[in-house]
Amino acid sequence: MACEIPNALREILHLHVGSAGIEIGNQCWELYCLEHNLDVDGRIAAEQSQDVPPKCFFLEWNADTRKKYRPQALFVDVDSSAIDNVKTSKYRNLYTDSQFFTSTDSCSLILDGIRKQVEVYDNFQGFALFHSTYGTCSSFTSQLLKNLTSEYSKKITITNSVFGSSVNASSMYNLLKYAHVVIPMENKAIYSLCKQRLDIDTPTYSNVNKLIAMCWSNITCSMRFDGYILADLNEFQTTLVPYPAMKMLSSYLLPLIPFSFSTHTNFISPSVYDMCTPLFSQPNTCFIHQFTPYKMTLAVNLLFRGENIVPKEVGQKLIMDMKKWWRFSDGTPTGFRCGINYQRTYIFGDKSDVALTDKQVCVLANQTATSKHLCETSLNQCDKFTKDEEEQTEVIEAHDYLQGLRADYQQIETEIIQDHELDMTTSFVSEN
Repeated sequence: MACEIPNALREILHLHVGSAGIEIGNQCWELYCLEHNLDVDGRIAAEQSQDVPPKCFFLEWNADTRKKYRPQALFVDVDSSAIDNVKTSKYRNLYTDSQFFTSTDSCSLILDGIRKQVEVYDNFQGFALFHSTYGTCSSFTSQLLKNLTSEYSKKITITNSVFGSSVNASSMYNLLKYAHVVIPMENKAIYSLCKQRLDIDTPTYSNVNKLIAMCWSNITCSMRFDGYILADLNEFQTTLVPYPAMKMLSSYLLPLIPFSFSTHTNFISPSVYDMCTPLFSQPNTCFIHQFTPYKMTLAVNLLFRGENIVPKEVGQKLIMDMKKWWRFSDGTPTGFRCGINYQRTYIFGDKSDVALTDKQVCVLANQTATSKHLCETSLNQCDKFTKDEEEQTEVIEAHDYLQGLRADYQQIETEIIQDHELDMTTSFVSEN
């Protein structure tokens, strides 16, 4: 019987496309370096065997006489402004010039770069694509996804997709058509998290990007450190996507406590139960806008992280109280899972917006309301009267697909509401 390859040795290529994807990516890699004891040049800060970064995220190479580790990542944009910001940032020496592409006129150059990167891999898992569904790179991202599906048909593609107030229907359609798992991050919802949870009066893109990076750090924690759930890309699909078309996952990260609170001498990290309480029925907990405290759910994974988590704290009372508000479909093959990763938590040092606590919980959930909301946002932008005949055909196809997907989510949502006799006029519980 062949020896199973550890997940930490199975490479994932990160593709950061457009200004949003690049800026979020730069924040993610900064946080990963802090977590894996790497300095700004990609060298191990203190030579200890247990600090060797995982191959799934970092590529080892020799520079001078010392080993360096660079991100398994490529950065792509239509112009050089976002890329120039990375090249002049504190972590500029973490990357090499071959990781940056400033032309999206054709996918061929980018695909060549991807092939060269993948050729050196021993156990390639798939792609993690960071991008926005709006802006100058949205159509290029659709074309790139199509090519990746064609050329790497047996590999998983998971996306970190940033949504604005409007969503191009064709871009949304192509995203759902070609990606295996989509984790949306909605600007409006994250601004609310910053304002209501972190007491930031006027959130900036930097605040938003750091929060997304912290969420993504927890999502990928078990890929990089020993963990029990979501330890590889395939697991996202098998445990959270009950049907191939229903692949959008809502994300939550708690506790979100303003950094200033941690400077108080009597600051104490919340217990596991108190940390999770906002999940039950409070507003401003999700990275996608929510309209009701009830969460009609097809599947959910709770990823607990921290050195001091006691398994019995993730107990029956927590699960039962959560299930009062998180209602599940009895007809889906996926369900409810919890896992603990004992890796310590990290923040962005003194420039963090979030207080350092000894534990965190990240939730990924396949929910009807948030997914239906994104379908409706896309349909509202659907212009079937474009003059270009080929474009009009694609828009109509996108409209029909999204309308059908919305109806499928609505059907499951209605069944859950009726089965559990829920009162959908119930308001969110006060945060105070």
